[in-house]
Amino acid sequence: MNQNTRSVGVLDPIDRAIVDVLHRDGRAPWARVADQVGMSAATVRRRYETMHNQGVIRVIGATDVARLGLGTPIYMRISNAHRDLDVLIPRLKSRKEVRSLNTLLGSVDIAAEMVLPSNADHSMLVAEITEGTAATVETLLLTHAFASGQDWAPPRETDEPTRLASVKTEPAPPIELSQSEAKVLGMLMHDGRTSLGDLAKAIGKSENTATRTIDQLQENGLLDFRILVEPERLGFATEFLLWLEVEPQHLTETAIALSEHSSTKYLTATTGSFSLAGQFIVRDRTELFHYSTKVLGSLPGIRSAEFSIQTTTHKRVWTAIESGVYATAGLPLDPIEYLQPHT
Repeated sequence: MNQNTRSVGVLDPIDRAIVDVLHRDGRAPWARVADQVGMSAATVRRRYETMHNQGVIRVIGATDVARLGLGTPIYMRISNAHRDLDVLIPRLKSRKEVRSLNTLLGSVDIAAEMVLPSNADHSMLVAEITEGTAATVETLLLTHAFASGQDWAPPRETDEPTRLASVKTEPAPPIELSQSEAKVLGMLMHDGRTSLGDLAKAIGKSENTATRTIDQLQENGLLDFRILVEPERLGFATEFLLWLEVEPQHLTETAIALSEHSSTKYLTATTGSFSLAGQFIVRDRTELFHYSTKVLGSLPGIRSAEFSIQTTTHKRVWTAIESGVYATAGLPLDPIEYLQPHT
């Protein structure tokens, strides 16, 4: 069980229903959410605000930073770190490059997914992170995301989670944002329900223009809204990372099959010792044997599979987690602004 959520309870049916609706339409008006949940708009809004203020959920704007040319996504696999966790975790958690951070059970002690700005010095970054520790670092370059963790949807009427997006087998063409688009996108990545008034004020334009900017970002496939909620609150107690070595001729076929599986939260092609890396989720650890034999065992071309069980999630989508709740202290208000090179 994730140590950060050990004392965290599962959401009650009403809160769970609100999460389900907002995961599929994060900026839905309260009247629309209320209609789908079967409660009054006032009750729905009050419950949402309670969950938000308590750090139980966050509505976020999801995007593809690689497509926007804002940075290079990598995975850092940090080993020989078990005696230095009290130094390494705070050090990593405070870095703005770190998008997700987990401590693990397995041959790797820490996994940190980062987005490195174009001017980042990788060698210096590794030296700063590991200074004064015995930790060793292996870096995997993430070359193509087949499935995004932000597309994983909690189960609604069935016992299994579902995915919201189709598998991406080819990289989308790069695109450049206007200044207004970058500002709106960055603010929505921080808080997907940021008001039109605040967005309009930030870009110095009208609310109608802010609305059109959101619509344009969505039409271009650069913005989608999701609920950030810890899986254990939805009844899924075990998350794990999987590092796969797959024969090149079977890579795409295997990646597509894994991406479409209900347990897959995130899957990317990588360079280095592994050809695929991903994050997966099951209800409990007894399901891991079934997953390794029935799911992985049915896929072609897998030479090796290394499991790393998540023991603690410290950061998810740039959002720090403290005692099972989402914190806001130390978050960059605007991830886009941080990642963009300054001239």
